[in-house]
Amino acid sequence: MKKCITLSFVMALATMTAQNVFADEVEYKPIGTGWMTDDMITDLLNWEPVTYQVEIQQAEDDSPLYRVIAPYGKAFAEAIEAVNNKSLTPDQYDSEGKCYIDIDATDPDDVIFHKTMTGFDIGSGEVFIGVNSSYNLTLKDGVISGPVLSVAVGMDNNAIAANRRGKFRIVLPGIELTDYDLTLTPVSQCLTDRTFKANLTLGEGVTTVRYAVVADMQEDEMISYVKTIAAKGGEFTWRDDFSYEMDEVAKETLIVVGLNASNDMVAYDWCTYYYIDENPDGWKDCGIAEFTDGFLQDLISNIPSQTTKCMLQESIDEPGRYRLVDPYAGIEEYGALSGKHAGHHHYIYINATEPECIYIEESPIGMESSQYGLMRVNSYVNYFLAAGYMLEECMELELGGVIEDGVLTFPEEALLFSMLKFDNADWWIADSEGMTAIKLPEGFDMTSGIENIVVNAAESGKTEYFDLQGVKVTNPQAGKLYIKREGSKSVKVIAD
Repeated sequence: MKKCITLSFVMALATMTAQNVFADEVEYKPIGTGWMTDDMITDLLNWEPVTYQVEIQQAEDDSPLYRVIAPYGKAFAEAIEAVNNKSLTPDQYDSEGKCYIDIDATDPDDVIFHKTMTGFDIGSGEVFIGVNSSYNLTLKDGVISGPVLSVAVGMDNNAIAANRRGKFRIVLPGIELTDYDLTLTPVSQCLTDRTFKANLTLGEGVTTVRYAVVADMQEDEMISYVKTIAAKGGEFTWRDDFSYEMDEVAKETLIVVGLNASNDMVAYDWCTYYYIDENPDGWKDCGIAEFTDGFLQDLISNIPSQTTKCMLQESIDEPGRYRLVDPYAGIEEYGALSGKHAGHHHYIYINATEPECIYIEESPIGMESSQYGLMRVNSYVNYFLAAGYMLEECMELELGGVIEDGVLTFPEEALLFSMLKFDNADWWIADSEGMTAIKLPEGFDMTSGIENIVVNAAESGKTEYFDLQGVKVTNPQAGKLYIKREGSKSVKVIAD
């Protein structure tokens, strides 16, 4: 499964010098056992961060030069197994304790360590870590830490900004380990009554929580909000169980950021949730369709593509917008992933308002992985539209679906798949072999509704404009695509 081409800003890693640039010039002495929290290798592999004890040395002359011995040795491997249930073999981590991190804290507001080989290699090459040049690490009250994206992780000559969860720390000997846990646990991420319920637990080191609720956010952009929320977000006073009402949107994301007593950001968490429209009056049945799933085949290679029958519905208020009702409910072979949500329906939403560029909207599908969370589907066209692209630009990419002989299909790698706890909920390319197909009900034309938009005074003869979802537009914007209606005739035009 290949990752979606992300539109988010990725921090660049400066050229790193070789490991141990000042090792030959410094003599070290043991000063005791400290703690290290890894949010680099675990970030790279989408594992939970781990905290473990490490031996730490300091320069013989007591200058602020430190060495962490075997940061990815046996203690790291044991912590990985305990927290992530991943068993590492001795050749996959620094089992002989040969690696170390040399840290220069001469300037406590700009702590650095250079490119450091870790001895960690699970078959793709030895991993290294280093300081991301775009941010500063700090040494404060005996703790070395930095903001999100402040350290980097990579292999060969490629690196990415890490510490995405903001948990990287090295705690020097003699300093008490502080619990900065911040965990947001939702009751459900699919809401039928717009009431979001969750639980917030905090470690004793988190004294203040700031927050923001963002509608229709792409999660790969979420990291850019965190620093702003830490500085300017509203104060979140709820603890333990809480609830509030969702706005009149289809999707929201709650982001909470924890601060310590010094007002430094020490942790954050977030939760995306969806409103599931169960209003039967807003949709009309079009007949039974056959859904062939190609989304999950790149994820679960040993399960062949499955086909199930489900109802196809059309929106009454938005002609040309459709949904499949419970398309995964009849696919028992996927039951091993986890139980499907009970008590409410799930849908795959299909936008066919432009017949030459039919696309799937972002849709939770009602299945969850116990490890990786809520599953959802999407398409490149919808992803690009959410990022601000025009529909006509998406049409030029030829990523939309087409209907032929009553079957809707999509180009290979035009569809996307995501799980909310996997890889920061980023989108991955799905349907690499183009197997996803929707056989429409016998004799049904999915694209006919766009020519039959119901409006007041349809026969009046005056010119009116509608967007591609059928919503009337009073002031069309130049350069955008609309439906232009004059009397009983409708055509698609680009506004002047």
